[in-house]
Amino acid sequence: MSELVRFLREKVWLLGDTRWYARVDSVRGELVEVERLGYAQLDARARAMGAWLADRTPLGARVMLMYPAGLEFFTAFLGCLYSGRVAIPAPLPDTDRRAFERAEGIIRDAGVSTVLTDAAHQPALGSWLTGLNLATRPECVATDVTALPDPDTWSPLAQGLGATAYIQYTSGSTSEPRGVVITHRNLLHNLLSIREVMATEEIRDDLRHGPSPTGAGWLPHYHDMGLVGLLLTPFASYANLVFSSPVSYIAHPLLWLQMISRYQAFYTCAPNFGYDWLLRSLKDNPLTDQDLDLGCLRFALSGAEPVRAGVLSAVARKLAPLGFRPQAWAPGYGLAEATLMVTGTPCGSGPTVGRFDRDALEAGSAVPAPNGVDLVGCGRPAGSDVRIVDPATSRPLEDGRIGEIWVRGDGIADGYLGDPQATAESFAATTVDGDGPFLRTGDLGFFQDGELYVTGRAKDLIIVNGRNIHPQDIERVSETTDPATGPCAAFTLPDADGHEHIVLVQEIRPLHLKGRTPAALSQLIRKRLAEELRLAVQVVIVGPMSVPRTTSGKIQRSRAREELRAARLTPLHSDLLTPA
Repeated sequence: MSELVRFLREKVWLLGDTRWYARVDSVRGELVEVERLGYAQLDARARAMGAWLADRTPLGARVMLMYPAGLEFFTAFLGCLYSGRVAIPAPLPDTDRRAFERAEGIIRDAGVSTVLTDAAHQPALGSWLTGLNLATRPECVATDVTALPDPDTWSPLAQGLGATAYIQYTSGSTSEPRGVVITHRNLLHNLLSIREVMATEEIRDDLRHGPSPTGAGWLPHYHDMGLVGLLLTPFASYANLVFSSPVSYIAHPLLWLQMISRYQAFYTCAPNFGYDWLLRSLKDNPLTDQDLDLGCLRFALSGAEPVRAGVLSAVARKLAPLGFRPQAWAPGYGLAEATLMVTGTPCGSGPTVGRFDRDALEAGSAVPAPNGVDLVGCGRPAGSDVRIVDPATSRPLEDGRIGEIWVRGDGIADGYLGDPQATAESFAATTVDGDGPFLRTGDLGFFQDGELYVTGRAKDLIIVNGRNIHPQDIERVSETTDPATGPCAAFTLPDADGHEHIVLVQEIRPLHLKGRTPAALSQLIRKRLAEELRLAVQVVIVGPMSVPRTTSGKIQRSRAREELRAARLTPLHSDLLTPA
């Protein structure tokens, strides 16, 4: 039996159905539990799925999982692990043409032989697959209505730690998705690293017999943070999990707090935008009339995108009357190419917020300054060797110097599926003195007192008059300028003479305009950026949900630039002096 599968099934042998997974939803504002399975029930369903896959598909077959949020996805994923088939979690395409193009790109890139889904979505997916011009069309099966064999017919499979566990497609590109090959070793190592970071002193010595921790969240299961950080972590930590769909959370943000309170959740996780959405959605809700208790929460991970100090402090203040403690914040840094976690903040430590001189940061150094810019530390390396390296010279940099984040360790993936050139460029980096191989993350950051601070993406860096400007700094100022300003994307565009200028595509919330014009809001944004960042920016105002996002909700700056230049955006106002 695979060591990873043995590790997961050990929890079933020890705990049976005393630990569980439950999916909930919001019905007329009230939390309702929709489905629940204990560990033993999950395992039985996974073994039955594994036996079915072993009978229907060859060893190593690539199986695309296209499910709505729920336990049917999780048992299908475990069934793939149990049977030696390679799971490929993917979002269900909606009416967006790009979502269907992305799904088709994954099928072609991975050579998918089988698509698993549920009965509610099988007819539409089957029809769509039939219309694709594929040499071999994948079979589309609704597993929730398929007669599965007896779980006891499943036979354990001998697989080494180097075997492929699943393929995690990154969400940065819609038309050309990139598959990260995650091995059994990668996943096992990352789960153990996460467990070590999350465990408190009370339960670290023996999680099996200590308090039964419960997780709560809503992240999509096809995203690395949702799959590893939310769904798989409970198995590694002897914990329960209560979760909802992302759609339910976005529509009913209070549901997240209700989950934590009702089930007395020990931990939760989300990107910065998830906490920010909670804050914005509850802005006019004093929460004093809510019967909620968040004093149970000990570990609130914020990761997957830049962590903003203002959001952490504002959320903590908002939730303080419900018992939320700032020490629960646990910022972390990770990426799909490292399975998930690279650095983390130990449970109960609370966030480290440093204040640094802005001019020095723009020049490539981190210099503490009492009146400087707040940056949130993302913890310390968790089972990985992390270096800061000059991307131009491959020379390691000392603490306090900004460079590219390089990582190596057992959590680093095997590479990109079917792309040896990109794999060599990203996964085989060596320092100038020959140390390696390292994963080049493409992220910029620095170490200060052992803590990693992430400053931005190298490819998104805006260089103006010798200053290194991170687009998220521009976006943060604009988003907080006015109640009417929502998400935005900053980047550069050349003018007719080839000179680069900064452009900001800014979404607005029309209900908050209160009689003002988009042009007036643009003027307000330009004034604030000039005062705070000393930057001249051309603003393009667009409607809600116009700025392109990844499947996990991150802003796509390069795609926003492309859509602006191709006139696929509909500006409500534009400062551009010449056509994009």
